[in-house]
Amino acid sequence: MSPAASAWEHARGTIDCSRGRLVGVVNANPDSFSDGGAHAGTERAVAHGRRLAAEGADVVEVGGESLRFAEPTPADVEIARVAPVVERLAAELDVPVAVDTFKPAVAEAAIAAGAAILNDPTGLRDPAMAAVAAAGRVGVVLTHFFGSPKVRPASFPDVDVPATVAAWARGALAAAGEAGIPAGRIVIDPGVGLGKSPAQDLDLLHRIDEVVALGRPVLVPISNKKVLGALTGRAPAERLAGTAAGMVWCRARGATVFRVHEVGFLRDALRVADALATGVAERWYDVLK
Repeated sequence: MSPAASAWEHARGTIDCSRGRLVGVVNANPDSFSDGGAHAGTERAVAHGRRLAAEGADVVEVGGESLRFAEPTPADVEIARVAPVVERLAAELDVPVAVDTFKPAVAEAAIAAGAAILNDPTGLRDPAMAAVAAAGRVGVVLTHFFGSPKVRPASFPDVDVPATVAAWARGALAAAGEAGIPAGRIVIDPGVGLGKSPAQDLDLLHRIDEVVALGRPVLVPISNKKVLGALTGRAPAERLAGTAAGMVWCRARGATVFRVHEVGFLRDALRVADALATGVAERWYDVLK
């Protein structure tokens, strides 16, 4: 397995991904599958973002539209949900703020408001989105997605998913470079739950080292995912233990960035996973002596 690069550049600096990092999620929309809209509205979303940062999130990510199968959210509505939250958190927090959107207009507005990272769940397949990311000099989460957002798949592709994702990522990295986005600004998200069955997600997580081998930091969006519900029978809000177990597995195989909804509990799990993955190195000495 090739060692993954450790630096993730973004519009306001660089994140060292040689150890585990957490991206804390702020859902500013009223229909999140995970929290049911508990943090919708500017004041609640900002308060939640502050809490995530205080608990140890390395990035706070703001989204204004769920990927659940429902009517699409107009761009102006999504901007109204996202931009004020991004602006306030970017001004207040010491950690970078990301925006989660597949619409170029929303990405552009969020970057203007202070977003330093763009998470496009469609993997920059829209050239206009790649142009926005390049112009904003933002960090990018390059995400794999079978199908399209908001569209229920009629079936799941009959392919070797981990191998397919790795092949896609090689091409997507090259295309991003041609669009003016250097590899140093990119982390790869294999797209757990995006157009894939729970069985395919499990295979993808089991073989996450094949994505790590590409040499860029890998972000795993495992938090509360459907595959965890299939394995445990639990509702999204009850999948914290499953999230922690999946995160530790992926960390042991080289993934270092994890998109999560609950930071405090998972920060402790990730710290232990880091120590076990790297051995008792100098950074742990003061804690363990």
